[in-house]
Amino acid sequence: MRGSSRFRPHEKLRASDDYQRVKRSGRRVRTAHFGVNFAANDLPHHRLGLVVQKRYWNAVGRNRIKRRIREWFRLNKTRIPAPYRDIVVVARPGAEKLSSLDVTKELLAIFLHKDGRIR
Repeated sequence: MRGSSRFRPHEKLRASDDYQRVKRSGRRVRTAHFGVNFAANDLPHHRLGLVVQKRYWNAVGRNRIKRRIREWFRLNKTRIPAPYRDIVVVARPGAEKLSSLDVTKELLAIFLHKDGRIR
């Protein structure tokens, strides 16, 4: 794993204030299994934040869906168009049953048009 294919620590959304800013001022998109909020940032890269509520799954299910979302981001962050964004993915009920391919299709569809062009 070299270069942009790694998920680096500086690409993680960590601060509560950042999550709140994205929620307040960002754009919201909802799919069958995810809610996605995103807002432009002033950094030279995208950042990813995850929200997986305890009330829906046990630890195994929560960790599984978080791994799959992080893997989607790691493999596709270069396909997400500029401006660079803070992206918060909120897993909804049923997401833990999705395969990695299904997670990729559903999340990438938010950022790409149906004909493959970037939004």
